[in-house]
Amino acid sequence: MSKKHLEFVDKILAKLLDIFARKSISLKLSQKRKFARLLTNLIMPFKFSRREYVKNIMMETLGISETEAEKLRRSCYENFVLNSMEMAKLKYISDEDVLNMLDVEGYEYIEEAYRKGKGVIIMSGHFGLWEYIPQWAAIKGYCVTTVVRRQNNKYADQWFEGMRRAHGGKTTDSGMGLREILRTLKDGYLLGLMMDQDNGKKGIFVKFMNKWCSAPVGPAIISLKLKSPIVPLFIFPNYEGKHLFKIYPPIYPEDYENTVEGQQKLTQDYNDLYEKIVREHPEQWFWLHRRWKTRPEDCTDNPWAKRACNCSTAQRITF
Repeated sequence: MSKKHLEFVDKILAKLLDIFARKSISLKLSQKRKFARLLTNLIMPFKFSRREYVKNIMMETLGISETEAEKLRRSCYENFVLNSMEMAKLKYISDEDVLNMLDVEGYEYIEEAYRKGKGVIIMSGHFGLWEYIPQWAAIKGYCVTTVVRRQNNKYADQWFEGMRRAHGGKTTDSGMGLREILRTLKDGYLLGLMMDQDNGKKGIFVKFMNKWCSAPVGPAIISLKLKSPIVPLFIFPNYEGKHLFKIYPPIYPEDYENTVEGQQKLTQDYNDLYEKIVREHPEQWFWLHRRWKTRPEDCTDNPWAKRACNCSTAQRITF
């Protein structure tokens, strides 16, 4: 396919995305659920759905049967479609609508961390309604910048950029915005980071669901360098009422040493919390990510991988 044809396809896909977002506002819940089931049926036969990977990793990490994993896998796919519709409409709803959709617990924790004056790293993952988090923070009056990965489709990327800035938030590119990231925290503002994607051979290796994985280095390194607290927070969908937005107690860098061991312990601590949440609500996590793609034994020059390799794979690191 020529470059011109590819660009045309990208434009069409971005247009469909916009239609998807607009329709999400007017459709009834029953219609959305029906659409989620239909779309799941359409994509499941294709390899890009990673259906076998998802089923197998669910069986391994959750200790469930094949039948249970297949049922949970379908629930995850349908929930992802439903949640995507809920997040997509962020571009076209009001600030008041956003606030009215959320029941917030633990607001005092983000206020407590913010008062330290060192900026706050708000940490979440691809769980539930993650796109609402920075939007809510911006509406509440916080200056918030979210670190994002750019889309290959430039028209879709422009659409997502508009959605993420619709309520006053800012974004910066995960590959290019280090200066802006540091400035955000030095100015005492909020920085939004995701914790649950494979970080390759340069990541901090920790246990997640009892398997070694490569976690992003940014949260621990930046937190310990700038003394910025980390506040984990997640939104649990509830389509029969308000979505539950839970803000958890801050993780303070003063409780850790700025060493390889300290960086690993801090990263392990917030991953332990995330694991607990995923185990309690596995149907809300985006299992399609290859979370455990990078193995510590393949990263001989990585100091966190060396510590992982020196430990039994059946045990967590002892700090």
